Amino acid sequence: MPNRAGFTTIEIVMVVIIIGVIATMAFPRIRGALESQNVRSARAASTTFVATARAAAVQRGCRGTLHMRADGRMWVTVCTVTPGIGKTLDTLGPVEPIGARYSVTVAPSRDSVAFDARGLKSGFERVTVIFANNDVRDSLVVNELGKVVRQ
Repeated sequence: MPNRAGFTTIEIVMVVIIIGVIATMAFPRIRGALESQNVRSARAASTTFVATARAAAVQRGCRGTLHMRADGRMWVTVCTVTPGIGKTLDTLGPVEPIGARYSVTVAPSRDSVAFDARGLKSGFERVTVIFANNDVRDSLVVNELGKVVRQ
């Protein structure tokens, strides 16, 4: 009888079953890690928007505003002075769908955060933005002066 090299069907089935068991145990942990990372990434992107609005207000010497919608869209507007036309409003960059991009729900306590030419927040109340994805939650807090702080 010739010597055959290779695997039997039983051996291949056993390997597939073992891989399936390992994948079944690892999948919930991987999914949870991805959800946590998405929430942290959404918070980090929103922090960048706050810094952009504040810096644009200081740089241009006029009001800069971060707009936040409950559907997760965010964008920054700032005034610009055009000779002969006067003050107009610029949108810095595109409207970013933060909620959709990171698969999170976004719940801002206000629909906008405005900064004056000194970089101070207009209106002295805290603004909280909550990011959530299933059981994972995180928040961004803009304090009374316009700084992002941990809650």
